[in-house]
Amino acid sequence: MFSRLDLRGARTILTGASSGIGWALVHQLARQGARLVLASRDQARLDALAAELRAQGGEAVVVPTDVTDAGQRTRLVETALTSFGGLDVLINNAGVGAMGFFVDAKEDVLRRVFEVNFFATTELTRLALPHLERGHNAMVVNIASVLGRRAIPGCTEYCASKFALVGWSEGLRAELASRGVGVLVVCPGSIETSFRQNLLESRLRFGYYKRQRMTAERCAQLIVQAMQQRRHEVVITGRARLMVWANRLVPWLLDGFLARYARRAEQDG
Repeated sequence: MFSRLDLRGARTILTGASSGIGWALVHQLARQGARLVLASRDQARLDALAAELRAQGGEAVVVPTDVTDAGQRTRLVETALTSFGGLDVLINNAGVGAMGFFVDAKEDVLRRVFEVNFFATTELTRLALPHLERGHNAMVVNIASVLGRRAIPGCTEYCASKFALVGWSEGLRAELASRGVGVLVVCPGSIETSFRQNLLESRLRFGYYKRQRMTAERCAQLIVQAMQQRRHEVVITGRARLMVWANRLVPWLLDGFLARYARRAEQDG
């Protein structure tokens, strides 16, 4: 049996740390005493974040990283080992999306989304696993999406990548159970982040994206709680949980509802 995860001193790699859920997670983990290796492509924001943590007595190392680059992934893991002598937690948070109907999208959009959201995650995890197995109460945390449990129109590439991430996480969890490494998959719903401002492309407007969203800070609190409880999966926000249950119980009703939204978006352009 896994013990409750104590994050004090936990040697942690966090990708996508410079904004959104990642930024909020950094602060939550630092409050728990985690020792952090912060990765993203935005070095300036990482440097500012690390300086803030150090001023508060925390430990943080900055590694500017494009997670789709194999050499940079290797450098990220090696820096964690050099800085902290090992690895206990890997949080795969970096992600990207696109909005538009699949029939109108180009092939490179799908490939780029999968490179960031799926292949970069799996290959970084592959590099980290030998070190996690030697870590203390080790865990892999994969930030997926509720759209990895129920796809919606207008962002099929993103949905597909998150479905792949959820499926891979479930299989990996069983494989690693006897090795002492837990796997948590996180499926957030609508969260207040800059995600939509960083889409690869945006060619549709959907009304349900304008609804009230959970703050990134609250989302990060729930993720850390799930980590501490060593849960297998957490779906974040009430609407997200409702959508998952509706998809299980009345998928035909949800199909009709989303088809109407798709028609409306197509008419609105």
